[in-house]
Amino acid sequence: MLHTIQKLIGKSKKELYFPIFLMCIDSMGSMALYFVLYLTVLDLFFGTLTMNKIGIYTLVCLLGVIYRIIVYRKSYLLCFERAFNVTGQFRIKLADHFRKLSLGYFNQNSTGYLINTMTNDMGSFEGVLSHALSFLMKTVTLCGLILVGTFFINWKLALAECVVLLFAVPLLRWGNRLVEQLGTKKRTMTARMVSTVMEYIKGIKIFKAHNMTSTHFERLLESLEKVRKISVQIECQMAPPTAIYSILVNFLMPLVLLGGSYLLLGGQIPNESFIAFLIMSMAISGLLISFEHYYIMLKDLKLAADNLEKAMSHAPLPYQDDSFTLEQYDVAFQKVCFSYDNGEEVLHHISFTAPEGSVTALIGPSGSGKSTVANLIARFWDVSSGVITIGGRDIRELEPDRLLQSISAVFQENTLLSDTILNNIRVGKPDATMEEVIVAAKAACCHDFILKLPDGYNTVLAEGGASLSGGEKQRIAIARAILKNAPILLLDESTASLDADNEERINRALDHLMKGKTVFVIAHRLNTIQNADQIILLNNGNIEEIGTHLELLKKRGHYYSMIQEQEKAKAWIAKGE
Repeated sequence: MLHTIQKLIGKSKKELYFPIFLMCIDSMGSMALYFVLYLTVLDLFFGTLTMNKIGIYTLVCLLGVIYRIIVYRKSYLLCFERAFNVTGQFRIKLADHFRKLSLGYFNQNSTGYLINTMTNDMGSFEGVLSHALSFLMKTVTLCGLILVGTFFINWKLALAECVVLLFAVPLLRWGNRLVEQLGTKKRTMTARMVSTVMEYIKGIKIFKAHNMTSTHFERLLESLEKVRKISVQIECQMAPPTAIYSILVNFLMPLVLLGGSYLLLGGQIPNESFIAFLIMSMAISGLLISFEHYYIMLKDLKLAADNLEKAMSHAPLPYQDDSFTLEQYDVAFQKVCFSYDNGEEVLHHISFTAPEGSVTALIGPSGSGKSTVANLIARFWDVSSGVITIGGRDIRELEPDRLLQSISAVFQENTLLSDTILNNIRVGKPDATMEEVIVAAKAACCHDFILKLPDGYNTVLAEGGASLSGGEKQRIAIARAILKNAPILLLDESTASLDADNEERINRALDHLMKGKTVFVIAHRLNTIQNADQIILLNNGNIEEIGTHLELLKKRGHYYSMIQEQEKAKAWIAKGE
């Protein structure tokens, strides 16, 4: 367990040594009080208790209390401060690790699982570092010191106590196994429950529109009920080992009373030692009950720590060069094959070259692989076989974050932060001036509607930009890309949510933006890509046709048929109007 904690927090573990050490030496202050109590009992039996000794004992107790206040306060605050600091660093480390993983990891794991990992597991991890670990070490130290002290009083009774403690160990292990078995099951159900809650909240509009609110609410209730039942089941099944353990450690007192009385009557132990032993046994019983509480917390952390370790064990996208500089921005696919984690291949031996400064349009039916090509260029995934190069460099050799500095993207689904519009646009260039932001916003045709908002560019958006229309969100995403001004541009249906007037203005802005850049445009509206330098028609993961608009028309193949169908659709719409 401790090995797992050390592995997760790395060198930060050294920050916890000193507060844990202070907690342990705080136990010595408690021992001083027990020692004074023992001496007082001796003096009472021998009739040697004097006012002078009372004064000395009182002074020792006072000093012990002051010592404990100083040491305990310092250790307590340090435990919290450093534990929160270490956990904070680990949260950032975990988030950074997630950021470096391929999209496959997020497809394999549900939203509920990821949220549970980032919140509940991290919360358990933080709670143990700030509470259980240090207090557990302190309890073990104090219990050990008292137990050693009992051997100096009477080794036979002390040995009997050790036998009782040995019987307690299997009970702790029993409880530990139950925590692992049932805790894993509970975590799985909790992750599903969180996913269901997220689904219900995000899809409430659709559910209402289709009168499905009650149906999905029943699913939510069912999920919550499963978590409730497993929680009750855990408590019920944990009751026997916990109750037996508590009875056993509390049995120390009757055991000492019985064994001590036998030794006392046999003249093998003096009265004062017998009473002192009873006091020590009561202290050990209390400490062992506290130990079980912190031990269960520590074992509960094991599940969280194992889950966090599992998340950290997923290897990020590999690379060899993190200080490269691309001198050219031509993009080439060489016999690229790609399959998602389910093993089904979605791209089959794709080969093409997009010269620097050219516009490449990717078209084809839904599911043909257009967005997959864009994702591979940005290295959100790695190819299964073949090579993708930018400027002649295999992108698998390049550090992903540095690579993405050369790529701007506007995808179909645009995520906006719960922040100001200004900061949402500055995502493309964090150090951009206000003037640069306004220029980009004007080019993306979003400046006017931003000024109409209550606080203009300082308007704080709701989560995901829920307060904006789809077209407004898309224009802000385009403003990001314009502001970033990267040499490679990926446009995935970037004008899909815009009306005809705005689409025309955006296209003019994009024409200006695309000058001198290597651009990939994904579009279903064929009229938006007719001026592309090359058009690649994908179908079932294969390149079916490639060429300019005029070249493909002359072939009278699939592209020609798509143009004809679209013209018919326009005529049908016009007639319908």
